This record gives sequence, C-alpha cells and structure tokens, in this order.
Amino acid sequence: MNLLDKVCRDKLEPFIDGCYVKLADYANAYDQKMQMKRENIADRGIWTAKKRYILNVWDSEGVRYEEPKLKIMGIEAVKSSTPAPCRKMIKDGLKVMMEGTEDEMIKFIDQARIKFNKLSVAELSFPRSISDVNKHKSHTTIYGKGCPIHVRGSLLHNHYIKERGLDNKYSLINNGDKIKFVYLKKANPIRENVISFLNDFPYELGLDKYIDYELQFNKAFLEPVKVILDSIGWNVEKVANLELFFS
Repeated sequence: MNLLDKVCRDKLEPFIDGCYVKLADYANAYDQKMQMKRENIADRGIWTAKKRYILNVWDSEGVRYEEPKLKIMGIEAVKSSTPAPCRKMIKDGLKVMMEGTEDEMIKFIDQARIKFNKLSVAELSFPRSISDVNKHKSHTTIYGKGCPIHVRGSLLHNHYIKERGLDNKYSLINNGDKIKFVYLKKANPIRENVISFLNDFPYELGLDKYIDYELQFNKAFLEPVKVILDSIGWNVEKVANLELFFS
C-alpha cells in the first residue's frame, strides 16, 4: 500500500500534471484547471460493463482501512428495486467472490436459497413506485395490452379486493403509491402470474400458497449474481464432469 501510494504521489501525479500544463499551452488556455488525484488502491476488482464494477479497496483517497471495503458501482446490490434482504445477500456474496473460491461461492448461493425460502412475502417481494394505474385499466379484461407487470399486479389487486369485499380492510392501489409485487405460479385461483400489494399481503385471496419462490429467487438474487460470476468464469452450481465422477 505504501509503495503504491508513493508511486502515485511522487511519479504518476506529477507526470499527469505536467501533461496537463503542456495541453493547456498547446490549446492556448486562459488558465490550467485540470487536476487528477489518486482515488482507490484495491487488490482485486471485477468489471461487468462500463461503469459497473466492484473493487476490494484498501485505501480510498489516502484513507487506509484495516480491513478492505467493497466499492460497488452500477451493480444490482445497490438498486432500490431489489428486495432489501437480497441486497444484503448480494453484498455478502461479493465479499465471497473477492476473498473466497468458486466452491465457497456455490455453497453461499445454496445457503442464500435456504434463507430466501424462509422470508416473509413482504420481504421477498420487489418494491416499486406505481403510476399510470388508470391508463392501463380495462373494464373488460382488468388490464390492457402492454401493461407493466407491477401495474398489472396492482390492477389485479384492486379488482379482487373489491370483488371479495375486502376494500374496508385493504386500501386500493393508486398512482404515487409505494407497492410491492411478487410472481405467482400460474395454477392459482386468479390464473395470473403476479399480484401487487401495499403494506400487507392480502392472504384472504388465497394466493400465498402459489408464490413462485424459485422464480422470485432467480430474479431477485441469482440473475444479478450470475452476471458478475459470468465475468470471472465462475458457475452458480456444481457442474458435473468426468473429473468429478472419478474423484
């Protein structure tokens, strides 16, 4: 850390400053305002795309850490549209990627699946802000063609809450509300693959038994993690091969 910091401070930064002075002279600039300072020193990094990366940072702009800290940019772990428990599990998984092995990561994913299956409906559902509820409403088919999935779930919620006479217990979803939605297995009483809700899941509709935990886990946790693992050539599960067969 000390050596890298010294090289940046004594060699790289002065060289870059000199280049900026030459550029200002060449461009006949009124004044030289360009500056560049060292940001992070990290021992490992993973890039999935431009401006999407994770760094295992030991020093950030001169602040030295006793234990490395993750810097995450543009990765699903920091998106508010990901369920909160999954954001934490993804962040914990990133630490395993940085410090562990592929086998340890596969084991972590298996344990994450077990934890996910024990979450409440509210915890595992996707949070969203709702708009255009009336725009996509249909009096004949409940929702119109091209309706976004979380809006479709909201219209289905409102329809069946009113149909079952539950609107005294559950508020109807309106534009501007913060809602959650969850995927359903298609063989359910309303024959739809989604339902949205506000604060409390409407258990009276009998849909809690049809929540598609596998699809929900894949979309909320596994797919964001797989994008990162693909970039470093790791698998999300054990791959059978002849070597494993004879071991």
